[in-house]
Amino acid sequence: MLLKIKDVQMMIRSVWSSLPDRFLSLKLDEFVIMPNHIHAILCINTVGADLVSARNKADLVFARNKTTPISAPTISRIVQAFKSITTYKYILGVKENNWPLFGKRLWQRNYYDHIIRSEKSLNYIREYIFNNPIRWEFDKENPQGKMDDKEEDFWKEINS
Repeated sequence: MLLKIKDVQMMIRSVWSSLPDRFLSLKLDEFVIMPNHIHAILCINTVGADLVSARNKADLVFARNKTTPISAPTISRIVQAFKSITTYKYILGVKENNWPLFGKRLWQRNYYDHIIRSEKSLNYIREYIFNNPIRWEFDKENPQGKMDDKEEDFWKEINS
């Protein structure tokens, strides 16, 4: 439950909010830190291309100098950067601020992703993320929790 520590939460929020500086086509949406995981919505804006024609020259995003094209980031690259930076900063916090040690990993190896395909779904997921902290006792990631019908319905909807 390292994510309950206020300084750790501040560090995580700082890294999360700085990701659009690293990935220029990234926009952040809803975000919450739970005791043992996070929930977030991120938007990757591809430039001039639909999903079918991805990876052609129209998909390139230009770096800050406006002359060097770079590919639009993938979700996995964004998550990898987030986990790497926060792990590095957490280790600094252990050394400099006596934060508690973590086991083999600060973050789980994988992550759950879901493509949001409609405004209705986007609003539904935003509401879930916003309300998740007050519903911690029902969160499927809570080791002591027990999912209720609302939690089960949410995950059925997301996975369908």
